[in-house]
Amino acid sequence: MINRRLRVNKSFVILAVIIPIVTIASMIIYFEFIQAKERVFSVIKEHLIDQKVHLLQKYALNIEKNYTVNLAEMILDNASVASELEHELALLQGEDVKYLYMLYKDENDRYRYLLDATEDKEERAFLNQKFDTESDIWDKAYKTKKYQIADQHDLDSLWVTVAYPIVKDNKVIAVLGADFTYDVYAEIVKILNPIESIFLYITAFMLFMLLLAYILVYLYYKTKKKAFIDPLTKIYNRQYLSEFLETTSLQNYYLMMIDLDNFKLVNDNFGHDVGDDVLIAVVNEIKSNIRQEDMLIRFGGEEFILLVDKQESKESIKVAERIREAVMKHEIFSHNNKIKMTLSIGVNPFPYSAKNIEEAIKIADEQLYIAKSLGRNRVEIFDDKKKYESEASNRISDIRLAIDEGGIRCAFQPIYDTRTGEIVKYEMLLRMMNKEGKIIPPNSFIPSIRHTQVYVSLTAIVLDKAIGMLNSNKEIHLSINLDIQDILNEDIMKLLQITFGGKRALAERLTIEILEHEEIKNFELIQQSLVKLRAMGFLIALDDFGSGYANFRYMINLDIDILKIDGSIIKNVDKDKAAYNIVKAIVEFARNMSMQTIAEMVETKEEHDVLIELGVDCLQGYYLGRPEFSI
Repeated sequence: MINRRLRVNKSFVILAVIIPIVTIASMIIYFEFIQAKERVFSVIKEHLIDQKVHLLQKYALNIEKNYTVNLAEMILDNASVASELEHELALLQGEDVKYLYMLYKDENDRYRYLLDATEDKEERAFLNQKFDTESDIWDKAYKTKKYQIADQHDLDSLWVTVAYPIVKDNKVIAVLGADFTYDVYAEIVKILNPIESIFLYITAFMLFMLLLAYILVYLYYKTKKKAFIDPLTKIYNRQYLSEFLETTSLQNYYLMMIDLDNFKLVNDNFGHDVGDDVLIAVVNEIKSNIRQEDMLIRFGGEEFILLVDKQESKESIKVAERIREAVMKHEIFSHNNKIKMTLSIGVNPFPYSAKNIEEAIKIADEQLYIAKSLGRNRVEIFDDKKKYESEASNRISDIRLAIDEGGIRCAFQPIYDTRTGEIVKYEMLLRMMNKEGKIIPPNSFIPSIRHTQVYVSLTAIVLDKAIGMLNSNKEIHLSINLDIQDILNEDIMKLLQITFGGKRALAERLTIEILEHEEIKNFELIQQSLVKLRAMGFLIALDDFGSGYANFRYMINLDIDILKIDGSIIKNVDKDKAAYNIVKAIVEFARNMSMQTIAEMVETKEEHDVLIELGVDCLQGYYLGRPEFSI
């Protein structure tokens, strides 16, 4: 909980910005210099090669003009012709030419020497000697009827091989070969190396300064961070709250005031050492029941502020009760004493509506006072209906804006077959991008629009995206989520019929996962809707089976193809015997009912292996693959 970003002094910010800029600039200059040097070498190389190619071209044109396509036979059969041509070829020699020769292809497509005018006679090949190729330029020259070049250099010298085809009547009758080297590179390197070294030293110095700057920033950050940490509990102290609010909006948080009940009695009866142990133990218990995104602050002696991130509003509001119960059940051992503590918690769900942080804390503190006055060990939540309605209205407005501006997106999470290990389908998961570009999960905005026309519009977008994906990928299978009330909604049923009407082949590749938010009372109406969906070709899955109102009665009364076992049961199935037996019973019952099973929220290898052992048909979860915006 203590890894949040702290503001850094402006002078350090400037230091951390200017030095990287200068460092990057020096690196750019250095690399530009290297590239410029390469360009110089390239120009020189092209000039030198052009000279040699021009000489070979003149020689080749002379042969093409004065000899027939039977050049190879003439040279092999007539020593005087070979001597004359070799003499003319030797005129192309120079100090830089290492080898100079003419090749032809025999009837087995092997290269052999016709001429060799290499200056060093000891290195000359004899007539018709086999030529072992180490490059493909010879074949390319034969194929394209154009000269080919192979070169390499190490900044000290340049080695070039030229294969120049001799073409007669549109047929390659021989290939001239020349290997030459230039030492001019070494001279240029002598001139440029000192300049390059200067740039290199400057870049190295700036990198050192950059490292030094970041070390100083880190030390400053570490020192400043110490000032915001409570030395006893190792969480943030109240001084950090203003620092935190400089860069964060309370719009994203619930604010809770937490106070230990009758903590003074602990200090009075057992001493301050035991009291300190109790505070540490309670803080650790609270931290184990909140997320990394939440922030716990020691506000006073035994009083704490908790800011709960509203990424999932339904779960966030329950965190207070979860903390209260966890601390109440926890036994604290200190100095041979066993102590049990309770908490009172006041919750302000709308801290952003207050004029300032002080007022927001005051509202939560008032709720804490009410909890204390009503007997302690309880949670009191500030209930302001008008503010809730205003918040809901704002959410609807944000959703409409997201719809209009293309901010509604779908992520795809893979579902794997346990027998083959292959992906059998993807679940489409709705996401919304807010004005700041932050991804908002559905639990944060769907409840406020569930019974509005905006919800229908949102459903239409999801269906359009689904059919678009199915059309673009003929092999893919998808699943989408609908509320149990959605299939009783005439508008949504019409959407499904309009979107997939007459497209049974597409509908058969789409599974509708039904999730209940309230108990089903009229199974007959639900079953009628399911019959219509099945008639269109859809598969039907019951989502989050084992949680909420879902029970075995659903499987008996409704025509279901797939059961998705709720993640709360899957969690720790490898350690929790009760969860293991529940999953086992669901799998056996589903198999007897000819239903497929899918385990969701599989997060560890151990859970994965146990679920395969239990015979679950398919698996889905972060261990196997996270939701992505593309497939």
